[in-house]
Amino acid sequence: MSVESVRTKIMEAALDLFSEKGYDGTSIDEIAVACGMQAPNIYKYFKGKKEIFDVLNETAAESYKSNMRMTTAILVNLRTKEELKDFSMRQLRYTVVDERVRKFRKLFTIEQYRNDFMRAQASDYTLNNIKNQYIIIFSNMMENGTIPKCDPEMLAMEYCAPVTLWIQLCDREPKYCDEIIEKAEKYIDFFIEKTFPTA
Repeated sequence: MSVESVRTKIMEAALDLFSEKGYDGTSIDEIAVACGMQAPNIYKYFKGKKEIFDVLNETAAESYKSNMRMTTAILVNLRTKEELKDFSMRQLRYTVVDERVRKFRKLFTIEQYRNDFMRAQASDYTLNNIKNQYIIIFSNMMENGTIPKCDPEMLAMEYCAPVTLWIQLCDREPKYCDEIIEKAEKYIDFFIEKTFPTA
């Protein structure tokens, strides 16, 4: 196996364990066992557990931002209710279905009460990143006259909060994900109907 494939195997095993036991609750020995390696061999590829986590977190954050399409250029170009719904549903399906994203949410949930960095990450993953992008979207739509002017942060919270709660429910009850996504879509339709003026 190449060095990169071994590093990937180690990171995947570590993320599995982190999402089940937390970062503090996982040892290098356990990661090694999950990879079928001896613990000292891990250090040929990483300096330690912290570096494994740091590389995992960095690559996951880049993938998350790309797949969630969280760039200002994309956000300011959403102009219609159809575009808003399509964008929102694509994000919802990605964040609920992607195993890596789900494992990170679980990890941050476990660690948020004992680690300042993880607490901040939990807040960003479950609320701040989503809220902030919808503030941009709704502010732009207000400027364009697509929706009536109001407080864009409050509107973003009204839009995001129920959906983020359903995402967390999906994490706890994955067998109900299809049903939960349907409920979230119904809420998005409800929000759009009451927020966008009729022609």
